[in-house]
Amino acid sequence: MKLEELDASASFALLGPGYGDGQLGLISSLAPSRAAAPGAAQLVFASYESIGAQPRIYSGSCAPCTLESVESTAPQFDIPVDDRGYREAIANIRDSIAAGDVYQVNYTVRAQLPRISGAALAALLCRRGVPEWFAWVRFPEGDEFVSASPEMFFSVDGSRVQCAPMKGTAAPTHEAWLEGSEKDRAELSMITDLMRNDLIPICAPGTVYVTCERRLIHLPYVIQAVSDIEGVLQAGIGPLDVLAALHPGGSITGAPKRAAMQTIARLETTPRGAYCGSLGIIEGDRARFSILIRTAQRNESGWVYGVGGGIVWQSNAALELHEIHLKLGALK
Repeated sequence: MKLEELDASASFALLGPGYGDGQLGLISSLAPSRAAAPGAAQLVFASYESIGAQPRIYSGSCAPCTLESVESTAPQFDIPVDDRGYREAIANIRDSIAAGDVYQVNYTVRAQLPRISGAALAALLCRRGVPEWFAWVRFPEGDEFVSASPEMFFSVDGSRVQCAPMKGTAAPTHEAWLEGSEKDRAELSMITDLMRNDLIPICAPGTVYVTCERRLIHLPYVIQAVSDIEGVLQAGIGPLDVLAALHPGGSITGAPKRAAMQTIARLETTPRGAYCGSLGIIEGDRARFSILIRTAQRNESGWVYGVGGGIVWQSNAALELHEIHLKLGALK
């Protein structure tokens, strides 16, 4: 299949291997629906600002597919980042941390991308291989986004739930630095604890465990640190209940979650929308959800791409801005 073929479609979801059984999947048309037909999948989406208990749900059949080579169709362009006031925002967050209002805030900025086709943007993000949580989605209502997320939000298999929050970033050659960074280790520890606490109310008592405190994921443009958390869901709790309990994910809010979100609303100048939202596939009692980082949403000027990172007391504005540019490597 060629990516260009999808641009003529009114609605679809092209999903990376993380959402299914290790292969690319395509829902060729999306129909809003709260109930899935037997054998059909449900595509579930919640923007960052939306309520986790009220996601948008679409039904459709997800069929495996393969892509033709995209290297020759990937465009090249400049990526201007709107980082005006960035240092002042970091100072403001550090003041809030010093006051005891928050421990960590995931602060983000925006990059405006040119007016290119969704196929061209998808090709750019897939030119070094399809990211595990890749998604190109065009909804029947007309809104559209393309994501190269490396982060699993949660998965459900029967009663078993797993989360893999991501915090900590380094250049591909700086693995030893990331391994030894106490600041990045503290970031991940805070969010792991937050996610564990979010899971406890929906899991059977005594079943939530951190099975891996920290491991590294190697991407073509960065190294990321993640942890692994598992639990056993209470009887009657399904994937939509898990989404309601966890959305938005702690790795893109901060801790404590409510105070961090209030700080984000005060400091960020535009809504996040699809960026930092949640996207998943539910098939029966199985579900796979990502957090929509490394994500561009179509707007009137082209595409807006969100990028940011966790700010803690030890954060240095210049280093945090450097991390933002490392994460822009997904587009380069």
